Amino acid sequence: MTIEGWNFLDSIYMTIITLSTVGYGEVRNIGPAGRIFTILLILFGVSIIAYIVGLVAETLVESEIRSIFGRKKLSKKIRSLKNHYIICGYGRIGRIICKELTRKSLPLIVIEKD
Repeated sequence: MTIEGWNFLDSIYMTIITLSTVGYGEVRNIGPAGRIFTILLILFGVSIIAYIVGLVAETLVESEIRSIFGRKKLSKKIRSLKNHYIICGYGRIGRIICKELTRKSLPLIVIEKD
C-alpha cells in the first residue's frame, strides 16, 4: 500500500497470491521498489514456511526414532532379566509391592495398561 499507493484489497490480494505461490499475475503494474519488496516478501515467506515444515518433520522423525530406540532398549533389558517378579497393575497395592521389592533390590517388571 505504501510503496505502490494501492488500496488495501489490491495489496492484500497481491500479497496472498505471492506468498501462496499461485502467481495469477499482477493486479497493476509494479515499479522497481515494488519489485524489490515482492522479492523480499517471497524470500521471507518461503523461508518461514520451509522452517516450519522442517520443525514439524524433525519433531515427527525424532519422536519415531526415540520410540524405536526406547522399545529396543526396554526389550533388551527385559530379555536379560532372570528370576524376576512380574507385577500386574500399578495401582495402590502394586505401588506398595514395587516399593518393597525395589527396597530389597529385587528385579521386577510392571505390566500396566498405560
